[in-house]
Amino acid sequence: MTQAQKTAKAKFKQAIAYRQKTGVSLKEAFAHIYGKKKVGAVKKKSAPKKKAVKKVIKKKIAKKKVAKKKITKIDYDKRFQAKKPGKRKSASGKTYYENRPNRSDKGRLLGMGNVLTKAQEIKRLNQLAKTPLEKRIVSILKYKLQDYNNLKSLINDVLSSGLQSGIISDLIYYKDTLAFYKRYKKEIDILLKDIMNETGSNSPADVFGNKWDKEDFFIQDTNNRNLLAWFGFEEKTRELADKLGY
Repeated sequence: MTQAQKTAKAKFKQAIAYRQKTGVSLKEAFAHIYGKKKVGAVKKKSAPKKKAVKKVIKKKIAKKKVAKKKITKIDYDKRFQAKKPGKRKSASGKTYYENRPNRSDKGRLLGMGNVLTKAQEIKRLNQLAKTPLEKRIVSILKYKLQDYNNLKSLINDVLSSGLQSGIISDLIYYKDTLAFYKRYKKEIDILLKDIMNETGSNSPADVFGNKWDKEDFFIQDTNNRNLLAWFGFEEKTRELADKLGY
């Protein structure tokens, strides 16, 4: 093994360890490991001119003189009569729906998952799912969501534990994972190809490490197909989570 191959192997192990620790994608893990050495020269900031400093000082003094009493969210809400939840029209003329009974969101942002009902979260997922693989994943997550308070928590468990933990009952046994890979092989193979291109891998073994059976070159055996089924589910779930803003 050449020195370059030893270095690549060491970086791959670091990336896998970083992914398991943080739950990021393989792409992000490799970017983190390889990005450590990509530190450019720090550009020194030029000292501000005397005239510019004087202007800044003048502005600060003016702001102090004009400073008004800060209005809190509660005070602001009390100044207006809240409308009931329902259909609204924005200033630009677009129609939207307000689900909150008052103007205060109680520290939560509308549309971030933790304020939506489970039905609304699944509806958002259905709108994002375009491919057959994505639609199948949404249907599985919809069933699994019964055991969770919200979709974000479920996705977090899936990505942090991985399917090897048995969190998705539909993809525990070989007969199920093999059928899953066979049905969505085209999409999963594209995902694998993209990861290999982005990380500079020469073979799937560079992505999966010792778990990959190098002798199964044409991906015909159970082990490699099972790995790719889990890989496809996890990476597509990660993409959907990114689109949701999680």
